[in-house]
Amino acid sequence: MKKIPVVQMNEGTWYRVKGYTYTECCDCALTHKEEYRLVDGHLEWKAVLAPDRTDKRRKELGITVKRKANRGSKKSD
Repeated sequence: MKKIPVVQMNEGTWYRVKGYTYTECCDCALTHKEEYRLVDGHLEWKAVLAPDRTDKRRKELGITVKRKANRGSKKSD
């Protein structure tokens, strides 16, 4: 796999578009692969979660994310 650097995004900072990159959340290191393209004079952008890179980055930073077991369930009366 070609090494693509992870870019730590900071609010209000401009970044040069390079076609694609990975970005991570400032607080929890959730990482996305971002892609850009120019179509008919318009810049288009998309982002997709990158779970493997998120896990690796969180390990490097010592970040642990915990979720409740029954996250989506409703309590019945």
